[in-house]
Amino acid sequence: MANELFISVMATGTPVVQMTLSTAGTRARITAAGSVEMSLLHSHGPGFAIVSGLSALSGITTDALGVWAQLSKD
Repeated sequence: MANELFISVMATGTPVVQMTLSTAGTRARITAAGSVEMSLLHSHGPGFAIVSGLSALSGITTDALGVWAQLSKD
């Protein structure tokens, strides 16, 4: 899943992709962010089906520079 998030952000042409893993209780959130605003193709391209199918929640960061997926043990 992290690979799909990374590729989505890298496809925007950003020179650097920052990957973050955050945890809280039984949840884990993976975020990939760059410095170029994501287009609809990058945020909802072919990898979107994989990410949304495997995660409990997913979306675009509030600044539209990245994507995230949340996994839950529940």
